[in-house]
Amino acid sequence: MPAASPDLSTHPTWMEIDAAALRANLAEIRRRAGPGVRVIASVKANAYGHGIVPVAKVLAAAGVEMLATGSFTEATAIRAAGITTPVLMLAGSLPEGMAKLVGAGLIPTVYDIRGAQAVSEASGTEAAPMFLKVDCGMGRLGVSLADAPKLVSDISKLDGAYLQGIYTHLSFKDAAGMAYSQARLVLFYDLLRALRAAGHDIAISQALASSALMVGWQDECNAICPGHLLYGMPSVGSALAPLQGFTPALHAVKSRVIDVTDHLGGPLPGSGGYHVNRRLRRTAVVPCGLNDGNRSATNGQTAEVLFGERRLTVLGGSLEHLVIEVPDDVQISIGDTVSVIGGEGEQRIGIAEYAEWQGASSIECMLSLSARMPVVIRGA
Repeated sequence: MPAASPDLSTHPTWMEIDAAALRANLAEIRRRAGPGVRVIASVKANAYGHGIVPVAKVLAAAGVEMLATGSFTEATAIRAAGITTPVLMLAGSLPEGMAKLVGAGLIPTVYDIRGAQAVSEASGTEAAPMFLKVDCGMGRLGVSLADAPKLVSDISKLDGAYLQGIYTHLSFKDAAGMAYSQARLVLFYDLLRALRAAGHDIAISQALASSALMVGWQDECNAICPGHLLYGMPSVGSALAPLQGFTPALHAVKSRVIDVTDHLGGPLPGSGGYHVNRRLRRTAVVPCGLNDGNRSATNGQTAEVLFGERRLTVLGGSLEHLVIEVPDDVQISIGDTVSVIGGEGEQRIGIAEYAEWQGASSIECMLSLSARMPVVIRGA
């Protein structure tokens, strides 16, 4: 069902997220992963800019097995919202921060013995779970393949903590990256077999994420950690795999008109200020500027907004405002709603088109908009 416009009279700009799209995307991910595979839903970076608490509520209600974020603030916000789904903390804490993670009922990620010892020391009457991150080729973070067996052995001797899971991450966008990831993942699976042979029973293993799911991979692990695909965003280039079966979770970014001006009495079009690019008599202003994460178009691009089914040209933006050119045959008034992204009819401004105007990627634009405005959930 459509979302009602929030009562935001002081700053009427908001983001609308489609709960049905999130649920459908999760269902499609489960279908691709196969039966019995746990979903560790990546909600890091404020749920990829979509809003950590509202997204986590939808995914938890849909039965996702685990949530994953790198932010302690986000994780505690999930708990404060009453969400009890297990939360995996992606690596990002110092050893001295592990006590806070354990105390908050979160599952830390470790990649060295210092971190694991800190988890052990922070545990109470019950042993604290943790995950081990292995770097099997990304070159970013994690214990190396060569050092992982000894680290697992050392962790198994600690009191008060245990390895609940082990994971790695290899993302790719093109054919070369896919071939490299495929070869390196084989080594991770070799590691898992070697650990089992040595008697290490680690309940959860995960290697595949959105890129692998887009190209149709399945593996030997019993969990996956999707990010982009949960939100209906592509994680590989279209030449490698089309984005089929997924719907954007971002329905729209909207703002309401706070001013309409007829410039018939001057200044003249082209004279200066926002009139430099103006060709028509009237302009409208909505409060959706840089402070809301709405960056200006670059490299000669011209941004637009949707008013109903009409595309209106953006003349420019400032820290707080967006100025729009209004054709004579468009009836627009103070309080009317425009869509900066999305739309309600057949015409839509997708996040990819919006990002192209700014010379950025879709995820960069989402993170620019992230946490800048209220989030309204449609169909919750």
